[in-house]
Amino acid sequence: MLVRTRIWPALILVSFAGFILFDLHVGVPLASIVWFICADTIQVLIAAIGVRYSLGRAPRLKNVNSLAKYGFFAVFLAPFVAAFVSAQGIPGNYWTSWRVSFFSEVLAFITLTPAILSWFGEGPAWLQEPRAHHFEFAALTVMTVLFGYFAFAAHAMSNSPALLYSLVPFLLWSGLRFGSIGITSSMIVISFLSVWGLVQGRGPFMALGPENGMLALQLFLISAALPFLILTAVVEDRKLAGEQLASLSGKLIEAQEEERKRIARDVHDDYSQRLAMLAIDVEKLGEELSDSSQETKQQLQDFFERISELGADMHSLSHQLHSSTLESLGLVAGVNAFCEEFEVTEHIQVEFAHENVPRNLPNDVALCLFRVVQEGLRNVKRHSDAENANVHIEWSDGKLHVTVSDRGKGFDAESPVGGGIGIWSMQERLRLMGGRLHIQSHLTRGTTVDAWLPLKTESNQPQ
Repeated sequence: MLVRTRIWPALILVSFAGFILFDLHVGVPLASIVWFICADTIQVLIAAIGVRYSLGRAPRLKNVNSLAKYGFFAVFLAPFVAAFVSAQGIPGNYWTSWRVSFFSEVLAFITLTPAILSWFGEGPAWLQEPRAHHFEFAALTVMTVLFGYFAFAAHAMSNSPALLYSLVPFLLWSGLRFGSIGITSSMIVISFLSVWGLVQGRGPFMALGPENGMLALQLFLISAALPFLILTAVVEDRKLAGEQLASLSGKLIEAQEEERKRIARDVHDDYSQRLAMLAIDVEKLGEELSDSSQETKQQLQDFFERISELGADMHSLSHQLHSSTLESLGLVAGVNAFCEEFEVTEHIQVEFAHENVPRNLPNDVALCLFRVVQEGLRNVKRHSDAENANVHIEWSDGKLHVTVSDRGKGFDAESPVGGGIGIWSMQERLRLMGGRLHIQSHLTRGTTVDAWLPLKTESNQPQ
């Protein structure tokens, strides 16, 4: 499954040559070896072709759909068909031999092969993880080996089946924290220790006798591996869905900003200019109509003032949609300009302060925090009935902290009523950049909006 198709014949011949030499060394009859080689060839081709056809080259078992396809071709179909052939080479009852062959191959395909696929597919990325991640994985492996040894291989302590349950926390740990690499590696460790313990005459399955003990061990390993593989795939599916949702949210916000820019540009360059020209024309008309009545002149003056006011509102709308000051001069200047404009248009006094805000902030960081301030002040206007508001921006300990507060009527923070789209927008913008939002409010005591955004910057010069 991991190499080119044209290499398959040579790979099969080399691998099976090693099997033949080993079987001859331990005294397996030549006729049995022939049956085994035929069965293994059939099994390998069914599994490899089926998985390659359904999942593509170098398949990854990171989701339920891929795991289901792999399970059908490799875990079920290939061992099921091959067991009818290999059972011919095992002395004794045919169906007993078929069962032994089937479960042994199922066990290999549900433990060893997924581990190989996981490490080849995800190993390079896993090696790039932080050192703490690797230390945690090493600790998990050591604990799994230790408890696995006590459960399956220790002389006096491995006779109780209750010890098997001690492995469940480590399987959960490996699957939830390390994904398919973690769960498959843990199952390899447990499989090796359990089989080695049974061969050495130890472990909780030894009391059942050699044949029944091996069958019980196979069923135990299969029933242990399968649910945790499925659990890991479900977790990976949910993680992937979360990443896709976050990506979609980011694209929606990016598209929203692009649309804001377009509308702001149209408003500023087209509609505002046309209103300004209309105001000039009305003013000129008033000057030319010198013989008109005072009432007519007053009406024209009123038209001029209303048009001028509408033009100022359009200009303000353009800046709210897209702040050219923010883009050219940075966060502090952009927020300061917006606060001054907000005071004029909304008649709410805004006190703005800033401390240690670095220069040359990334554009996405500045825009994110500007939108938080913008939405926070809009909520003050809409809901608080306050006459004053405070905006504070500070950089400290590698984080930018923005606070928007008022002393208005507030709201019940314990109320089940959720926030509007504005709050959602603030939360989503911050979440996509690794930040967080906290809103605290009390009835009659006002509301405080706090936003934190991590920022690693080499420039500590304040704006």
